[in-house]
Amino acid sequence: MPRKSDATARTSAGYAELVKRLLPPDGPDPALLGPIVAMQTQAADRLLQLNQEWLRFTTDRITCDRALLASLSNPGDPAAIASAWSEFYSGAIDDYSALYRRLWGQYAEEMTEAVFDSQKQVQDLFMTSLQGAGFGEHRHATPV
Repeated sequence: MPRKSDATARTSAGYAELVKRLLPPDGPDPALLGPIVAMQTQAADRLLQLNQEWLRFTTDRITCDRALLASLSNPGDPAAIASAWSEFYSGAIDDYSALYRRLWGQYAEEMTEAVFDSQKQVQDLFMTSLQGAGFGEHRHATPV
């Protein structure tokens, strides 16, 4: 059976140390838990902002729906009815398209930044745990 390399053993030990620090018997290590809580708080705040924006958009769309219903309450010329529906659908499609493009563009940009930030934080936490386990950058595979 193949043996673990030194790098794999150090990585496993570092991960075990990280888990011990995050979940010790007396509770999580605040130094490690703080960045995780901050990241979750930032994500929750952004989600709240997106929901508020969606609510504003929905309110505007309902106003447009009510205007359409008001214009259709006195049916007249069939061409006027067809025109009202056409204008309504055209406006709704434009509004939804613009909103989705803007929101998904912001979301993609923010998620890309968040992924890079998270990777950096995890790397920093992992290096901290490795150093805490006695595996620092000062160690070399070959004697110096």
